[in-house]
Amino acid sequence: MKTLGIDLGGTRIKFGVAEEGRILAEHSCETLVSEGYETVLDRLVSGAEKLLAQFPEIGTVGMGVPGVIDADNAVICYSNNFGWREKPVGKDMGERLGRRIKLANDAQCAALGEALYGAGRGRSRMAMVTLGTGVGGGFVKDGRLETDRYGSMAYIFGHVVVDARGRMCSCGRQGCLEAYASAGALERKSGSLYGQTKTAEEIFAAARGGEQSACMIVEEFMEYLGIGIVNIANIVRPQMIVIGGGVSASGDIFLQRMREEVRKGVYGYEYAPVEVACAVLGNSAGVVGAASL
Repeated sequence: MKTLGIDLGGTRIKFGVAEEGRILAEHSCETLVSEGYETVLDRLVSGAEKLLAQFPEIGTVGMGVPGVIDADNAVICYSNNFGWREKPVGKDMGERLGRRIKLANDAQCAALGEALYGAGRGRSRMAMVTLGTGVGGGFVKDGRLETDRYGSMAYIFGHVVVDARGRMCSCGRQGCLEAYASAGALERKSGSLYGQTKTAEEIFAAARGGEQSACMIVEEFMEYLGIGIVNIANIVRPQMIVIGGGVSASGDIFLQRMREEVRKGVYGYEYAPVEVACAVLGNSAGVVGAASL
């Protein structure tokens, strides 16, 4: 069955028609968040219409959005990235497209895509940690997300505390995983050490070359990511934890360390081991997962 998936990002909106995990047609456009909700809504509808014109048989549209979601009513309760509260995007899009709209958190959509068609395929319990500007997460059991109000607001892995007296997080608490293991955290740390901000990609590249400051940043990143992943594994006990997001492209540096941390830190690991892998669907995970809602 063909479905349309949308990945609503802060910079770009990605659209894709998918069937059994394969993207048959795709499209993207700028989000233009700064121009307000109505402008973004117009762009969502326009982009969807382009693909629905090619595949008019599609009856359901799935969309992943950053923030806290009321999946039952297709409402964005709160999105820190966009500065939105109580936006009935499902109703607003549905009326204009004449289709049913299903919503989930964007990281949960990525998790669903990886569980069904990516690194977690074949596992009945898979958790995903997405390392981007922030840290997101999702948990998939038997190929499904929890889609009631509580499930849609669960698995906020970026706000697992890894240092109770640590750095202030954007959420207002101290010591969250997001304050240490996100691309944003790496960039902020580089600013304090270099006097100028480097991207996460540049930091990992410098660490591969043995540059001392970059190695210090990456070592701290791995220490706290390991704590966070072990906590997640002990709480939801998946068969596999998949690491996604832009930072996962540097998994050659940290993946083996995460496997060692999980082996040492997960309670009863010898009886119920937890695998750790990097995502394989890349930028299409969110679209594929949204289309699978």
